[in-house]
Amino acid sequence: MAELRALSEDDLVRLLTRAQGERSSASLRADGTVRMLGNLHVEGLEQGVAIRLLGAKQRDNLCPEGTPVTLSLIMGEEAVAIPTRILEGAEAGAEGQPLVRVAWPDRPLEFHRRDEVRVATLDAPSLGATLIYRGRSYAARMLNLTEMGMGLELGEEVTLALQDQVTVESILPGGAPFRATGQVRHWQILEGDGMPTRVGLILESLPAETRDALRRLIQARRMYYSQDIREGLD
Repeated sequence: MAELRALSEDDLVRLLTRAQGERSSASLRADGTVRMLGNLHVEGLEQGVAIRLLGAKQRDNLCPEGTPVTLSLIMGEEAVAIPTRILEGAEAGAEGQPLVRVAWPDRPLEFHRRDEVRVATLDAPSLGATLIYRGRSYAARMLNLTEMGMGLELGEEVTLALQDQVTVESILPGGAPFRATGQVRHWQILEGDGMPTRVGLILESLPAETRDALRRLIQARRMYYSQDIREGLD
């Protein structure tokens, strides 16, 4: 569940400085659209004025000055959504990359836990899958997987329709086949990303044997991370 937090200036600076130091994954989405600019990271801070972002390509379609956007940062076990807006035109950053500047945050930030992503997705390699939509098959990777839904990334730009039905096929660790139908609840395009389409599904049909295999996988992942946490505390 999302949590809105109004951070003090000191806490905000600490958060953004950490994102810069860790090169946290960042993306920008123009409000009211599904298109995103991904593969970004915080390059620098102009406290009280702007956040500078690198990672955009010359070919990317950058939003014009003043466009309201959401800056998303992946911070360990949390995803942080920051409402902001694009500042004056892109400048040249390192190695000629466009430097994108967004306004310093002046509204509460939205924090999401990423526990489900950690539960059922293998660290490496990603769990491969095939998404079948309107008679076509697309190579995909699972970003997260629960008994109720999943997130996928696709290797090409695919235009989907909300509430449309798709089928997903995969092989779970251990060799159990996975096949389920789901309803598209959200999708977005990340410009310049190697896996540009993100899809979120609510599962509608899951055979009993598939659900059992999925539960075993989720339980195994929970035990794995619990052990990691215990060892980290020793």
